[in-house]
Amino acid sequence: MSIIVDDKVYFIQRQKHGSFLLDATFSLSDLGGTIPGFGDRYALAIHKKGSAIAEVVGRYFLRHIDEKAGNEWYAWFIVVQEVSLREQDDLFRIFSTVYKEDIRGDPLKQKLAAKRESEEKGFEYWEEQDRQREKHAPIHGLDAREQRVLRFMITHPDCCTTDSIPEAGEKTMESLTNVGVVRPGAKDHAGKPQWFVTDEGRAEVKRIDTYRDWKF
Repeated sequence: MSIIVDDKVYFIQRQKHGSFLLDATFSLSDLGGTIPGFGDRYALAIHKKGSAIAEVVGRYFLRHIDEKAGNEWYAWFIVVQEVSLREQDDLFRIFSTVYKEDIRGDPLKQKLAAKRESEEKGFEYWEEQDRQREKHAPIHGLDAREQRVLRFMITHPDCCTTDSIPEAGEKTMESLTNVGVVRPGAKDHAGKPQWFVTDEGRAEVKRIDTYRDWKF
């Protein structure tokens, strides 16, 4: 039989009406290798919204046997129950002060927290993020030069002839026109062809920026 020793500790909260709810899961390393015991308290603070304190009232080391799968699963379950304390508001004022001064203001701790969060999210999270990012992928295959020309035209709408647009030439403008991000206009007073950005051109630049700057 395969033995699985879980490295996670599962916190179960006993509700007022008697049922139980899985409230949180931590790895043993998160808890410094220790298992909370009777009387230990588990505090929850939601920034600017509220707070709660729960006390450990049960502690179970589970041995679960699955004969069909041939597995034995061992895991720690900690049962907590909400308590009300007279000093609760003062406690959370201290907790909040430490958070503001020592955690939120410390770039290194922020990076470590972000790294830990990304590791906990797992592969499925990154797959989903990648799928969401692909929805915003550019569709016209513009090269770097064409992108620079298009961006310049968007930010300088009064520049609409090739001599007033850096890096622009007739061939570049024709390529942009062929994919629909630029359209030709009438000639100017000097007889030079004019070019204008289309709605699709602005949409493509937005796609490029969203895809490039996607926050995982």
